Parts: sequence; structure tokens; C-alpha cells
Amino acid sequence: MWSFIKKDLLLFWRDRKELVTIVTLPIVLVLVMNFAFSGMFGSNDEEQLDLQLAIVNEDNEIEGLDTLEEKLMAVSSSEDDVRQFVEYASYVRPVSLLFDYFNSDELSEWLTVYELEESEAVAKVEEGDLDGILVIPNGFTVDSLYAVFVGEPSTTSLIYKMERETINSGTIYQIVQGFIEHMNVEFALQEIGEDSEAEVLLPEGGFEAVGAGERFTVSQYFTITMGILFSLFVSVTVATKTGEELRQQVVNRILLTNCHPLQFLLGKIVSTFCLVWLQIMFVFILSHFILDVFPDRAMAFWFGVAGIVMVLSLAIAGLAAMFTSISLRVKDLNAASGIFMLVLLLFGISGGNFVPVFILPSWLQELGEWTPNGQALVILTEWVQSEQLSTILTPILLLIGHFLLFTTIALALYPKRGRTN
Repeated sequence: MWSFIKKDLLLFWRDRKELVTIVTLPIVLVLVMNFAFSGMFGSNDEEQLDLQLAIVNEDNEIEGLDTLEEKLMAVSSSEDDVRQFVEYASYVRPVSLLFDYFNSDELSEWLTVYELEESEAVAKVEEGDLDGILVIPNGFTVDSLYAVFVGEPSTTSLIYKMERETINSGTIYQIVQGFIEHMNVEFALQEIGEDSEAEVLLPEGGFEAVGAGERFTVSQYFTITMGILFSLFVSVTVATKTGEELRQQVVNRILLTNCHPLQFLLGKIVSTFCLVWLQIMFVFILSHFILDVFPDRAMAFWFGVAGIVMVLSLAIAGLAAMFTSISLRVKDLNAASGIFMLVLLLFGISGGNFVPVFILPSWLQELGEWTPNGQALVILTEWVQSEQLSTILTPILLLIGHFLLFTTIALALYPKRGRTN
């Protein structure tokens, strides 16, 4: 078995032109496209923004202040302190400050805020009319101010929801986060006690993002998509090498030995797996060192990336096996190679390797979700943003399903002894 793996690795190694193309061209494209698009995105973005945000206000500030007084009376020994605190809190109510912040002159020019019911807001986000939803849950005023008084973390947080990560939704995320910081610095309540000038910071937390996480940057997008795209070409390269082996009678010599015919196919799978994994990791690591693509990431993040790339490499190895079996069946290898390239171009377009997925038609987006490269882009995007294993388990299983499907087709098409063309 090792002999077949070594044979395929040497075939690839000896083709230095192909090796340089697969390894260096993705890096060059990442650098060029990163600098090109960074310049475009850096030019006067604010004037082009048209942000649409829905606020779902489930809180009642007036009732909240009454409830706050009752809660504070139960934990404080000084009735005067409580009433003085509640009176002061009535001037710095969190929900009112939030609306004042969004309606300020600095934001109102490019941020439009709608106060809607949650069902209506969700429908508008799904239709693309809104970029995100900010939910103010019931009890937010009470819990926030109570946490300030007792010096404990709040149990109620603002909730930001989005359909998908875009420039607009990410910008709103930063604006809402800016409100939290703005409250901490500019609108901090004063502690009522012996030192009336003492500053009381707002409770830690207070903001929960649903569907958001770390920002997904242009550099990260191009690094991931170029690495995935050129890994697909490895599968075609391996199948093309099969054509060379046919012309040199390598396959027939193997079939005349006592080796099981499937060892030839298994050698293609294992060698493709190794080549793809090394190629993608090389692109990711070198791009990171040049452009600092994944800043401030722990080793756990890189171990996760390596594991995800292993699953993708497995799927592409299955694809290479399928292409190899087809190459052994057809008479015109050039025509077969052309068809393989068309398949990869379709994968690349629908899977978001050439342009961002969200600008594609909906039917093409749905098609891309069933491609191995499309699934890999979803997995890596989720991992970069959240590093939560639970969010990527389903697409990982789908990638493994791609490997099983491609391998089953390859085994079904693989010619029996003496039947190669």
C-alpha cells in the first residue's frame, strides 16, 4: 500500500510546474486581492452606508423603576440611599439613553431605527429589508440598575440578531457595542453612599450577540477561499496523472502483479488527502505570517483549523478518487479533464470561492451549500467567528458524507482487472 502512496506523491513532486502553481499562486492571489479590496473598502465607507435596524423593546422603564425601588429596599438598610439612587437613576434610564444614542446626529445620517414587534422584525430581516434586530428584553432596566447598586453582573442582556454576517450587520454590531462602552465611560451612575462622587461602572456584559462573533475580515475571506479553491484543483491534477500512467502502461503493469486492484485507487485517496492538507495549511499559515490574517489566536484555534482541513481533505480525496475512476473508464482523457474543470468551476462559483456567497442568487446559494468547498467555507467562517464546535458539527458530517458519496461512486466506476481503456 505504501508503494502506491509513494508513487503518487513522487508523481506530484516531480511536476515542479504544477507544484509551484498549487502552492504559490494562492498566496499571490491572496496578497493581490487583499490589497486591492482593502483599498476599495477603505474609501469613504461611511457615506455609502445605509444601515437598517429594528429595535424590539420588551421593557417598561416606568414600571422598571418602581420594581427597582422594591428590590433595593429588600437589600439595603438605608431607605434614603435607595430613594436617592432611584431618583438619580430616573435621569439615566438605559433604554432612553439607547434610543438617544441611535437618534444622535452622528448616527442618524446613516442609521435608520425602527421600533417593531419581534415577529415583524424577523420577517423583514429574512426579506432583506433590515440588517439586524436589537432586542431589549423585559426587565433590562431593573436588572441593569440593580446590578449597578449591588455591584454584581447583570442577569439580563441586550440581544443582537442577524440573518448573516455582512458589512452592514457587522457595523451595527460595533455600534451597539459602542453604546455599551459609551455607557460605561460617559453615562456611568454615581454610587450613593459616603462618597457621592464615586463612580459606579455599569455591570460587565450587558450585550449578547446572536449570529455574531469575531469579525470576518476581507483577508480571512480571501485566504480561506483561495486555499479551498486550489485544493480542488489537486483532485483534477491527481486524475490527470492517471492519464499519464495509462499512457506509460503503469496501470497495466500494476494489474499484472498480485496486488489488489483497489490499492491503486486507495493510493490516490491517501496521497490526495496528504497533498490537500499540506497545501491548505501552507496557504493559511504563510498568509497569516504575511498579513496577520488570524491575529491573537490561541493554539486551540489552529488545532481546530487543522482538524477542519483534515475533513475537507478527506472530501476532496474522495472527489479525486471519483475523477480517477472516470479517467480509467473514458477513452478521451482530454475531454474528461475538461469536464472535471467545468465541475470545479461550478463548485467554485456556487460555493463562494470566486465572489461572496451573499451576492449570489438564492438558488445558486442553495446549490453551493451542497458542494464540499461551500460546506468548508461555512465551517471555517463559523470557526473563525465563534470557535464553537457545536456550530460546525452538522456541516462537518455533511463533508464526511461527501467523502462517502464520492468514494462509493469511485468504487462503482472503478474498472475490474483488465478492463481499463
